[in-house]
Amino acid sequence: MMFEMKTAGLTDTGRTRTNNEDTFLIDDSLLIVADGMGGAAAGEVASSLAVNVIKRYMKDISYTSDKRITQHFEMAILKADSEIKKLTKEKPELSGMGTTIMSALHINERLLLGYVGDSRAYLITPVSNVRASKKGNEPKIDMNAETAVLKKIDDDYKPSEKKSIRRMTSDHSVVMDLVNSGVINEDEIRTHPLRNRITRCVGNLVGPGPDFIWHNITDGDTVILCSDGLWEMIYDDLILAIISSSTEPKEICKRLIDAANNAGGVDNITVIAAQFKKKN
Repeated sequence: MMFEMKTAGLTDTGRTRTNNEDTFLIDDSLLIVADGMGGAAAGEVASSLAVNVIKRYMKDISYTSDKRITQHFEMAILKADSEIKKLTKEKPELSGMGTTIMSALHINERLLLGYVGDSRAYLITPVSNVRASKKGNEPKIDMNAETAVLKKIDDDYKPSEKKSIRRMTSDHSVVMDLVNSGVINEDEIRTHPLRNRITRCVGNLVGPGPDFIWHNITDGDTVILCSDGLWEMIYDDLILAIISSSTEPKEICKRLIDAANNAGGVDNITVIAAQFKKKN
């Protein structure tokens, strides 16, 4: 079964930062969100360099096997890591720069996700696509979620099909390690004093590298790639409500960024939305 992927991306400086260190790429079947760090202009350099290296390395890649394409994708991200390290040696003023990577490659009826850091991927899918074993665990759509950017939703409004949302990735961060070890719950991530401490970044990889996930696409899926400037500002139920009441990827990106800014916009915000429809 083949699926058409319809995409859009948008980035915004936010309401408190003076420059945007995020970079995103939509290049045919390859999608990337990168959240740079390092102070001054270093974060912008790191995210832009990483995206360009991965794009170049993945150019004209063709599928041979799951193992080989995953290895090639991993080498692309590791190449970006080595190029950032090389540049910091040549230009000491850029020392300490790095970037997260949240990337996706569309291959026929599947999506291969590769990531480093705390940028995320979310899956929004019709509840009918969720396995029966998981029924009852899906977040409910909060159609009354109040934000200046949500369209007016009438009392008699019903979405064409109820949808669920889940985080597809696991942040490489101190706070996610605390969640996984049971020290804190996931709701505490956004307010924890160590919330900005990541455990892996491209440009400073030592030991574990990128993680990869294969996702089997189903008709009606929407996948969101985003920097932490989005998910730290708005919760899953609002993300779900916005996507459920939007029709086009461009509209989704704009309304999500508006919602994050409305909630404070304390960081750069970047979103890629990809909608999947079964080809006739």
